[in-house]
Amino acid sequence: MSQQPVHIVGIGGTLKNPSNSLRALRFALDAATSYGATIDLLDLRQLDLPMYDPDRELNDYPPQVVRFVRALHRADGLLISTAAYHGTLAGVTKNALDYLEFLSDHPRPYLLNKPVGLIATAGGDLADVNSINALVHVVHSLRGLALPLSVPIHNASKAFDADGQIVNDKVRTRLSQLGKLVVETAEQMRPEPDNAEV
Repeated sequence: MSQQPVHIVGIGGTLKNPSNSLRALRFALDAATSYGATIDLLDLRQLDLPMYDPDRELNDYPPQVVRFVRALHRADGLLISTAAYHGTLAGVTKNALDYLEFLSDHPRPYLLNKPVGLIATAGGDLADVNSINALVHVVHSLRGLALPLSVPIHNASKAFDADGQIVNDKVRTRLSQLGKLVVETAEQMRPEPDNAEV
């Protein structure tokens, strides 16, 4: 019996519309599908997650929070795309990742051994690299595997046209490579099925 395709979850977007980080994430997810994965896009602007409050239980939150946590639990691999705000990841991204605390007690806690591809967009030449570095620390603390290829996108407004299409060939190539790498790594790292409830 053939194994099911790996499932890649993308987390991204900011409260800005349109969001260049979301545009980049969509392209990387499309690349993942071309290499055989199923995908789920979690657009943080549309989800509108409330601030994480450690004193609340998961079922005390609105349905979009439960959906978010369950999607990350189900993922074989992730792509996270953030805008760079003031030298680090956007607050909306960090807030979303804080909800992974609800997976701390599961048989495969947090993001244990799940490959995570990282993307960051910035208006300048440096903040996106700082944001990637910050995300690496977050992923490691969540026991995930930050992939050795990341995609910092400098001067992001020039990387996309008015329709949101990528016009920078180097960015296009790296996002495609990242989509492929997360699928290949997830295939190698996927454990036995986890039937635990969230």
